[in-house]
Amino acid sequence: MAGIKELKEELSEMRISMEKLTEEIQDINIAIRESLELTSQTIKEASENFTKTLENTIKQMSELTFETNIRDTILKSLGIDGMIPDFLKKKK
Repeated sequence: MAGIKELKEELSEMRISMEKLTEEIQDINIAIRESLELTSQTIKEASENFTKTLENTIKQMSELTFETNIRDTILKSLGIDGMIPDFLKKKK
């Protein structure tokens, strides 16, 4: 009978250890989930910021190209394109 009592105590200790281990694993899972959500949100915000910045840059470059094309067209229309030295012209 003494062997059965010791076995029951050992099984009880193992059950308690398993419960503690299960709690720790659950806490780790929660921490990992929160970390992944934060990482996902950060990546999403960075992507949105990058997209906005890229759109603004492309728009500005497009407007600059349009302005340069208009200036070149006006100079050619007036027939003074060759009269203005290159160093006085704005760079494209």
